[in-house]
Amino acid sequence: MNDLHSTTGRHRMTLHRSVFAVAALAMGLTSQAAVAETIIFAGPGGSWQKVMEAEAIRPFEKICGCDVRYQAGTSNESLARVVATKGNPEIDVMYSGNLQQVQGANLGLFLPLDETKVPNLKTVWPNLRTPGDINANLGVIGGGLIYNADIFKEKGFAAPTSYKDLARPEFKGRIALQPASNNYGLGLVLLMAKDGGGGADNIDPGFEMAKKLSESAAVYARNAADMSRGFQQGTVWIAWWGDVRANTLAKTFPAAKWVKAKEGIPPIFMGASVVKGTKVEGTAYKLIDYLLSKEVQERLAGKLSIGPTVTTAKLDPAVADKVIDGKDEVEALTDIDWNIVAAKKAEWIERWNREVQHR
Repeated sequence: MNDLHSTTGRHRMTLHRSVFAVAALAMGLTSQAAVAETIIFAGPGGSWQKVMEAEAIRPFEKICGCDVRYQAGTSNESLARVVATKGNPEIDVMYSGNLQQVQGANLGLFLPLDETKVPNLKTVWPNLRTPGDINANLGVIGGGLIYNADIFKEKGFAAPTSYKDLARPEFKGRIALQPASNNYGLGLVLLMAKDGGGGADNIDPGFEMAKKLSESAAVYARNAADMSRGFQQGTVWIAWWGDVRANTLAKTFPAAKWVKAKEGIPPIFMGASVVKGTKVEGTAYKLIDYLLSKEVQERLAGKLSIGPTVTTAKLDPAVADKVIDGKDEVEALTDIDWNIVAAKKAEWIERWNREVQHR
């Protein structure tokens, strides 16, 4: 009997150990799977991050069963991190301004996209597809004219329709300019160059007009805070700025109105790419595909005032009025050779500081 109890006890202990071993193995496998499905997504911080997490990242996590960790930073900071960790990246998906996307692509840092891995690529407007689909443009911000509608009404000024309105004599000492180091400022120089017969490959006409505008500048806005303050304090009556920024300012300063210039719309794109060397390649592609989906594009247009890049998005009229939307407006975007811009930007910044911004 004692032998029977002893044998039974040994069997029970062996069984318990086996159960514990299986449980431990399962926990280990689960842990490994969770680690394998953790994606590092680098993008803008602040209010932009909050919207992206609420409207895109958290919903995607529920679909994929993965963990997406948002690494906030500027576009330049994200690119620098990808460069610094080349071969063993700390970032899996880089979401940034298009200039940094172009720079990263030229450095061979990204994996190409295609419609088998990112099916929603086929819904992107043809002129918004990137060369070789190295990255995907997820949203478009338009450069245009922002003005104080109350001042214009009070003084009987005609509403602006052209970048040349910045040079109107009644606005001398009342305009704000942003430097060539700023995407909006650079976009204006490129538009003026194109309108003057040049372009990215011949920037001279743009700088000639910029020098003329500098004679009317009241403020050289270093950032969004400088621009907003200029309007709120009444120092600035008219400027060149992005639709996203103008819409944000209008929430606290309703007199701010934004219009597209008849010469065209210099675009700034927010794009995303899969970083070469990522350990979660398949899920990274799925995330970009999700960000190109009709529903996400519509939500981000409403929350961020950023224009959709897909043909399938249908916006409410109130939202569509504030962003770049629809065939006509997409085709009106200024065609810019971003490879030239990436190569020349440092030179142009130096030229701006030397020839345009004297104070």
